[in-house]
Amino acid sequence: MQWTTEAGVGLRVTSTQTGVVTLGTSTRPAILLGILVGSVLTAPTIQVWQGQVTGAGQTIIGAITCAANAFTRIPAYCSGGATVYVSACTLPDLTIYWNPVGSA
Repeated sequence: MQWTTEAGVGLRVTSTQTGVVTLGTSTRPAILLGILVGSVLTAPTIQVWQGQVTGAGQTIIGAITCAANAFTRIPAYCSGGATVYVSACTLPDLTIYWNPVGSA
């Protein structure tokens, strides 16, 4: 369920963008809302860190497998931006919903 006050910027991740996706910056926080997985050949494994480098920030999600054709809510405020790592997926088709916060 999506609340009426919740709207996010959609960031599309496809086969040419596997690996690390950075949201926000170290000076511009990010609010993570969730990830929509489209029809994929294999379900992606998602890891999320607060911060700009995998493993260097605080872990928000260690490793989860997201189901195809489903939205996974990941409500999180990331003061130093966020990094999303996508792995174990053939032809990923993801939309990450998030919002930048504050000024650059």
